Order: sequence, then structure tokens, then C-alpha cells
Amino acid sequence: MRMILHFNRKNQSGKAPVQFEIYLNRSERMYFSPGVVIESKYWDAKANQVKGIHPESQLMNLKIESLRTKLLSLVKKYVESGITPSKAMFKRDFEGKKEFTETLNEYIEKQLKHDMPGLAYSTYKQHNGVLKNLNKWKTVLFTDIDSDFPKQYHNHLLATMKQSSTSKNHKVLRKYLRRAFAVKMIDENPYNNFKIPACARRMIFLTEEEINKIREKEFSTARMNVVKDIFLFLCNTGMEYSDVMALKHEDIVINEGNHFIIKPRVKVSTEMQAIPLMNEALEIIQKYSDKGKQGLIFPRRSNQRLNTYLKEIADVCGIDKPITTIVARHTFATLMLTRGLPLETVSHILGHSNTKTTRNYAKLVTTKITNDLKRMNIEKI
Repeated sequence: MRMILHFNRKNQSGKAPVQFEIYLNRSERMYFSPGVVIESKYWDAKANQVKGIHPESQLMNLKIESLRTKLLSLVKKYVESGITPSKAMFKRDFEGKKEFTETLNEYIEKQLKHDMPGLAYSTYKQHNGVLKNLNKWKTVLFTDIDSDFPKQYHNHLLATMKQSSTSKNHKVLRKYLRRAFAVKMIDENPYNNFKIPACARRMIFLTEEEINKIREKEFSTARMNVVKDIFLFLCNTGMEYSDVMALKHEDIVINEGNHFIIKPRVKVSTEMQAIPLMNEALEIIQKYSDKGKQGLIFPRRSNQRLNTYLKEIADVCGIDKPITTIVARHTFATLMLTRGLPLETVSHILGHSNTKTTRNYAKLVTTKITNDLKRMNIEKI
């Protein structure tokens, strides 16, 4: 570590500031100002102070010397203890702020336990997975969190997973750092200046022809027919798996002769959805009107088990796509947009907080239409 005193570091015309430059290491540096701004004719470059001819030279030099003493004391402390401080650590010590003994790992664990009652199991599992991955990496002190932290974390993620899986990890960690910033545990959220690498995700959906193959197929076991019904219900409503598994008869209301599901989402309990029930969805519900336990319409199946059975259904029906419960949701969105249902309406049915997410489906639809026109060599009517 070393310290240099500069006057007019940026070679400004007219008045310029006096600044101390601290080199933490070869690539990191910080600047501190005693609040002295003067013209070049008043600066003594050899003595590194304001010339006596300036009317406020005594006060200005006192400010410079006071800051020099404080910074040298800090630099000496770090050098003697063999510590190379981060920018956040140096700034915290310089400002005399209290050091948080709690680590980022401990903080996330505490926050996750606090949030757990209101989280969907899938969300809790995802956040807990991020915490476990962070623990495998290292114990992170809040004083270690600086502008380079997201890059270092990203390098760790790339060593443990594919690029396509890193985005969610960054978003979860960004959420907790945003909270830490709000309670002044860090001076700045490092994600403010870090762009989370986008990962292209293939959005799979079924065509009407493929849905008909599943619809018309009768299976020999009750188990597979139940899975088929749940999948078709998902395709008709655009609901998430967790919401369908929690669906009760009391969630269905009739308004002006039309049936709707009116209920909050499982993942976002404060957000109400109004989902229209089309004929096929109503017929499926009627099949299970007397079979549900605890008021639930459908028999409970884990998402993993459903997806395993859906793979069998795809194989039997000759559908060369990896069918899952989320594919049903994608299918609903793309088919509704293709048929002309307004983007805002589709967005509400899907339970999106805004139309930004829904626009991904609209983009998918327009891309497919464009590709179909090219494939069929249609250039004009």
C-alpha cells in the first residue's frame, strides 16, 4: 500500500482540488479530499502544501495535514497487520463505522428463516440452494463486498454450473444484498454496476396438433389418465403446478354465467388471479368433483413425479419434445396470443406482475409466425 498527494490530478483549468491517492493493490485505488480547491499559483509542489501568500493557507494546510495523518495511521495499521483491505473495508474504517461481525452467509440464512413461512416450497428450495453454493465457495465478510464481488462470485458459479444456471443465483444474491444495503450493512449494492449475464432459454410449447394427440389418447392405467387430465387443465388455464395442486372447489366462482378461478397465487400470496374456465377445464373439474381430499380438486402429485409421467405420455403420443408442467403454461400463453387474446389479459391470467415477462411469449409467437412464412415461401397474399 502507498499514498500519494496530488494537486490538480485531472489537469483542470482554473481552480483544482488537492487529493490523496491510496493504492490498495496494483489494480485498486481510492481518492480522498481534504476539501481544498485552489489555483495553481498558490500550490507549493516541493513542500506539498498551500503557499503562505494565500489568505487561507493556514486553514487549508491544517485540513491537508489532518487528513494525511488520519490516512497514514490507517495505512500503517493495515501494513503492520499484513492486511490488504478492500475498498469497502478502508472506507468503513476511515469513516469509523461499526464493523458487522455477521457474515453474508449468516445474514442470508437468518433472512431465509424469517421469510420461510411466506415462501412457496420451490422458492425456499431455490434460495437455500444458493446459500449452500455460497457456503461451498467461502465465508463472505461484509467488508469483502466491493464492486468486484459479483465478478468473483460469477467465476465461482462458472466452476460449479453451466452459464445458463448462473442468472438465478445472481438474482437471489442481489435480493439479499439489496436488503443489506437498506439496513446500511454495506455502503452500496455491488450489483448496481454489474450486469447479470443473460442466458438464452429455450421456451418449449405444444402445437394444437400435439395437444390433440394427448387429448385423444386413452391410457390403460388410472394414474396416467389423471396426469393427462392435469396436464390438459394446465394447458387450458395457464396455471402453475403449485396453484393447481392447491386448487379447491371454493376457489371457483360464477360471474354472469361464466366460471372463473379467483384465488391468490401460491408463490405470491398477495396477488389475486382471475382465470377463466373454458369448457374442457370445466369438464375435467367435474370428473374430480367427489374425489379430492381436504377440499382439493386434484389428487396430489409431486411436480417431479408428474414430469416423469409426462415424459412417458410424450413418448407414447409420438411427441418429440420434453414435456413438463411448465410447458403447459407456455402452451397456454402462446396459443392465447396466437388467437388474438390481448397481451395484458394473458399477463393477468398468468399472474405476471407486469407485461414484461409476458412479452417473451409474444416474441416467441412472432418468431414462429415469421419462420412459418419463410418455410412456406409466403411473401404476399
